[in-house]
Amino acid sequence: MRITDPRWPAAREFSRMLLRTDELTIVGPKWLREHIERLAVRLGDVQPSRTSFPTFTPGEVDEIRVCIPISLKTMAICSTTEPPIDVLWLSMGSKEAWQCINSITNDLLDAGYPGCLGCGGPHSEEPWNEMNSRIAIKNSSNEAP
Repeated sequence: MRITDPRWPAAREFSRMLLRTDELTIVGPKWLREHIERLAVRLGDVQPSRTSFPTFTPGEVDEIRVCIPISLKTMAICSTTEPPIDVLWLSMGSKEAWQCINSITNDLLDAGYPGCLGCGGPHSEEPWNEMNSRIAIKNSSNEAP
């Protein structure tokens, strides 16, 4: 994915969420388990003070969900089906989405995120605006080629 893709900001926010939020469960296709386990090991190496790591739960559909385990509230989803507005949405299939998220997550870890100021990219210190993200995505898909 190029940074000019309107989904790029959502992919970056998804990655930032994985890196800065404790107690996450990632629900997805079975092939994703080994990737989440590798991510947890990398997080432990790069963020030695971190004590909780994302866990994996196999899902029934081809999507990736980031949930808070206590409430099972979905915080983010990679899916071709649009979720409620209070959920960060990366409108992609699971394999394409994971390739993008994994790449961005590793780039952010290499830059020192979340322990650095500004290395999370543009607007990383501001609250996420899901409405603006979806408007940008919809506007780009309505433009003529």
